[in-house]
Amino acid sequence: MMKLTKEYWENRYKTNDIGWDTGTITTPLKEYIDQIENKNLKILIPGAGNGYEFDYLVTNGFKNTHVVDISETPVENLRLKNPNFENQIIETDFFEHDNSYDLIIEQTFFCALIPSLRNDYVNKAHKLLKPKVRL
Repeated sequence: MMKLTKEYWENRYKTNDIGWDTGTITTPLKEYIDQIENKNLKILIPGAGNGYEFDYLVTNGFKNTHVVDISETPVENLRLKNPNFENQIIETDFFEHDNSYDLIIEQTFFCALIPSLRNDYVNKAHKLLKPKVRL
């Protein structure tokens, strides 16, 4: 099974070849997050990149928010910006991550995957989510 490697993604960040990066949280995700009342939800952001969603969530009281990204550069940048959440910013392959979440929020991770991995993504997300929760 082919997949884009850690080195591939790291190179994209080091050369600033990140055309998907909006520089801020996008309006649809901001509006979705703004309507969530339970700030104790355990939230995962896979492939978070520069983590604007993470920044927005923790700034707005969602303290049980976690990031998984395979690339060292965005992970280190997020840790520097959010030192109180260092243990919740995880450098690993999403497909190797093991935990349990109430909600998975992501902007571009699914579409960044090689299409042959998309079914694996759905299965992995299902395993990471607690019963009767959302992606």
